[in-house]
This record gives sequence, structure tokens and C-alpha cells, in this order.
Amino acid sequence: MQNKPEHIFFDLDHTIWDFETNSDEAYKKLLAEENIEVPFEKFAEIYHPINRKVWENYSAGLYTKEQVKIIRLKATLDQLGFNFPADEILRMADRYLDFLAEGTVLFPGAMETLNYLVEKYPLHLITNGFFEVQYRKIENSGLSPYFQTVTVSEETGELKPHPVVYRHALEKAGTVPHKSLMIGDSLKSDVLGAINAGMQAILFDPEGKENLPATVAPTIRRLIELKNLL
Repeated sequence: MQNKPEHIFFDLDHTIWDFETNSDEAYKKLLAEENIEVPFEKFAEIYHPINRKVWENYSAGLYTKEQVKIIRLKATLDQLGFNFPADEILRMADRYLDFLAEGTVLFPGAMETLNYLVEKYPLHLITNGFFEVQYRKIENSGLSPYFQTVTVSEETGELKPHPVVYRHALEKAGTVPHKSLMIGDSLKSDVLGAINAGMQAILFDPEGKENLPATVAPTIRRLIELKNLL
């Protein structure tokens, strides 16, 4: 690291909390509860790219939260030949979020890494997820004791990488950018967003998809690597 940070900020979904695994389990429960008979592999094959695109549009401010919940599920079910009215889709989408909040699967090495870091640094979370779900996920996963502050970007009216999200999180943590480090899986939202806010950053890239120059920010593929960097 260029400078030893005094505060460490983490992204939640896709960084510590295994969103894909927990989301798949939530949808399996939903499909079973609703008696929607479709092979889950087929559902996931259609849903995942739709969800990524819808979330990109949400992050760009093109969709509201309610639209995200409805569009991604309706588009998937439509392609599978199931036609439900909008109110039923919204009810099922909210039920999915209830199941999602119960998910407890973390990335390998997450707890070992947090146990190491919490003895050395104040830890914080910055997340773009839905406000009503994120705190439940954190609590149910046993993550609450590790983090002194949690910033859900909805609190600010913007989403990462908007600088107002980072300013809010830094103020909440009682620190300043040059003493702070952000760790997350999104090059745009977590790494470049943090750097543009004056923070240091580390990219978590478990699948090696990005080719980020080390001069911009270090890249790790396993969370446990943070023990060597910090």
C-alpha cells in the first residue's frame, strides 16, 4: 500500500457476502413456494444476465428500486412462458428479498480475514444494495460485530461511485479520504469511485476478469491475501 490506512471500508455483495449463491438459494425457495415448475438451471440461465443489465440501469439512475424488483423477475418469467400480473410479480419479488436476507454464505476466507483485520483497523461497509435488505443480511450472516459503521447508498439518494456516497461514509466513520482504504469487486463503483473520492482502493477480482494496472490499485483474488497487504 502507498500509505498505511487507518480505516478500511468494504463492499458487501460480491465481496464479502456471496450474492450469487445466496440469491440462487432464495429463488429456489421462491419457485418452490409459488409452485412454479421450471428447472432452476434454466431459470438462472435467463435471470442472471437480465439482472446484471437491470442493475446496471439502476446504478445509472435509469430505473427506480421498484422497477428493478419487477422488471428482472417479470422478464425472466415471461421468457419461461409464465405470465403474472404486475402486483403478483411485486409480491413475489418482495418474497424473494425476504429469502435473500436469510442468506449466510460468505466468500471463502471472509471470516478469517475479518477476524485478522478487526484487531488492527476500524472496519466499515459501503453497499449499493436495498436498504431494507442489507442490514438483515449483515445481521443474519454474523457480520454486524465486525463493522463500526454501515453506509447503504440509498441513505444519500445516490449510488456508488457517486462521490456523495463516499463523503457520507467517511463522515459517518469519522475519518478522511487519505487515511481510508476501500475494498470491493466493482472496478467502477468500488475502486475508481473510492480513488476519485481521494481514498486508496483494492480490487477483489476472484475470477481474474479485470486487468487493472498495479499503479492504479492492487488486485486480489482471495480475501485472505489482505493479511499480507495489510
